[in-house]
Amino acid sequence: MSSFIELQNIIYPSSELSLTMILLEEWSFIYIEGMSSKEYLQNQLTIDMNLLSKKHHVLCAHCNFNGKVWSTMRLLHYDKGYGYIQRKSISKIQVNELKKYSIFSKIIIQELIDIHLVGIVGINSRSFLLKFFIKIPDKNCPVVYENKKVILWLAEPSERFLLILNRSDFLFFKKKINEKIFLNYSKQWLSLDIESGFPIIDKNASQKFTPQAINLDKLKAISFKKGCYYGQETIARIFFKNLNQRFLCCLISIGDISPKIGSIIETKIQNIWYKIGFLLSIVQIKSKELLIQAVLYKSVDSNNLFRIYGFENIFSIKN
Repeated sequence: MSSFIELQNIIYPSSELSLTMILLEEWSFIYIEGMSSKEYLQNQLTIDMNLLSKKHHVLCAHCNFNGKVWSTMRLLHYDKGYGYIQRKSISKIQVNELKKYSIFSKIIIQELIDIHLVGIVGINSRSFLLKFFIKIPDKNCPVVYENKKVILWLAEPSERFLLILNRSDFLFFKKKINEKIFLNYSKQWLSLDIESGFPIIDKNASQKFTPQAINLDKLKAISFKKGCYYGQETIARIFFKNLNQRFLCCLISIGDISPKIGSIIETKIQNIWYKIGFLLSIVQIKSKELLIQAVLYKSVDSNNLFRIYGFENIFSIKN
């Protein structure tokens, strides 16, 4: 019989995680199918769809005409088409934007509300999953399909797995667990994404940044060789003329604060606080450490001290 140890608002750094199941209730799963789905996504997303194999998943973005990011997503082959995972807060808006020109294509785009996204992380997570699945993904094959179940492998910040399950498979999987395992929720997965440098684009941060400003070029989430897609002209100009002035980073501090997404980040120069960037996401680790994902201007000195406008807590860049 399963013995879930539910964690009440306790988030752990990746280095301290015991075997844990995480329910990703702040993420959603979008499905695209139809004869024109590949061509349609090729004209919308920042990656080259022709290079996406069924053994891999990729990080990419959907941008507006001005090259600003609507949403970041993890894309893969799914069922008869494609699926991607993104933040739930932006899903309705992003899907509506993606659908705008679909009337001229033979495709269907929808959020699958009966899909459960489950993270398995921590010590012995691979051996734990081997009790339920025939094959587990790895570096050489980061996606494994087993009937209607899908498992994704992620390397950063340490080995972790993301399960895509329908409702009946999720309930069966949960029922069959017969060992002690911690149960946690979206903030734990969010902290791991921040540690790994995955850019978090929620509703309040949508259409604010170009892909390069949130490190998507360094994360190989942009193709500069394929044909046109929304925002491509701006994105290419920034790349070839080296115009990007921002970067994504992680800040750390101690305390208990709840600033809003999009809050201004300031840095201290000669005893004066100057605006230097914006807050994308924040998580409190073990009730004492604050982990922040921020977009800063490249002119910043990495040894500087930082704060969020309106708060006294002092932050530094996490190495």
